[in-house]
Amino acid sequence: MGRALEDDEHFSPEELSYWLAFDSLTGAGVGIKKILQLIERFGSIKEAWQAASSELRYVRGFGEELIAAFNARRKEIDPEQVLESFSRTGVTALPYFHPCYPARLRHIDNPPVILYMKGGLAPEDLRAALAVVGTRKPSTYGSRLAKQFSHDLAASGVTIVSGMAVGIDSLAHWGALEASGRSVAVLACGVDMCYPSSNQRLYDKLIQAEHGAVVSEFFPGTPPERWRFPARNRIIAGMSDGILVVEAGEKSGALITAEIGFVEGRQVFAIPGRIDSRTSTGTNSLICDLKAQAVTDHRRILKELGWETSFRGETAPTIVELFGREKEIFEMLSAEPVHFDYLSQMSGMGAGELSATLTMLELAGLVTRHPGEWFSRATAAEILQ
Repeated sequence: MGRALEDDEHFSPEELSYWLAFDSLTGAGVGIKKILQLIERFGSIKEAWQAASSELRYVRGFGEELIAAFNARRKEIDPEQVLESFSRTGVTALPYFHPCYPARLRHIDNPPVILYMKGGLAPEDLRAALAVVGTRKPSTYGSRLAKQFSHDLAASGVTIVSGMAVGIDSLAHWGALEASGRSVAVLACGVDMCYPSSNQRLYDKLIQAEHGAVVSEFFPGTPPERWRFPARNRIIAGMSDGILVVEAGEKSGALITAEIGFVEGRQVFAIPGRIDSRTSTGTNSLICDLKAQAVTDHRRILKELGWETSFRGETAPTIVELFGREKEIFEMLSAEPVHFDYLSQMSGMGAGELSATLTMLELAGLVTRHPGEWFSRATAAEILQ
């Protein structure tokens, strides 16, 4: 499955410095949607950062107030210094166009500009991913089922995504790891920090590439703050095919993740709980309101999400769901090789973005690269290898 990332040829240190600079624009109102507009207008992340005020006026959505805020903040930021600071952290950065940036995450309402990571995360690791969330104070019943479901799903090849909080989150991670499966923790602080500190052993396990990864949208060294937790919940939901709520009270943060899942079109599952238990109020409400599907067996989740299991307990998703530009490029391909320049011309994508997209498809086993920059769809035999 996963592996540690090597230095990526698609992002030179200079390019990365400008991505990091844009990600540092706190309070300037320039998020990923605005950044993509700038890149489309000026052709590269560097040119987007260096664009003159007179040129910014011609970019849709850049009024005088936004331009003034952008100018004020970028005067305070030196891309080279940001890169130098980041290079000392030992953390991997996955900018929006990076081949290993989770494909599903690109298509949520407000995706991170950069996903920071420790550990190993490759596209194939998220072909089948399920978020498992719940209360920080689970009952014995909830604790047992969180671990059992996560163990059985991970043994079937599903990557378990959660938030590394005490309670259900931690149990879900451990369940996956004890099945020799993979798990990804999404933090509400920098990935170079273990929060909560009581989960140090779990953190150390997750950042080993063979077990999974710890990711965050926050720059290394960023401390956890209350407002960051709902923000990280959208990433937990966004990286996953579906969400399993194991046990949650009436005001549990797990319900925020579930609500985000509904908005983003994710399938939400819930394990029924005792009607007289406060820790099951939220999960039972999800079921009674017909928002979530009640599940009592992990195999129901595998079936509903289109994942088949073999008798050995391994899984291979029967359908790889593609989104946005990945889907667009894949649909342009066939068994007959097509040249890179043709794909660029037909899609209107720049060389960097197209190269990253093709690499993502190649890593996912869906595209075959031929000598001379020719590409075709992978054969059925290649996909099943």
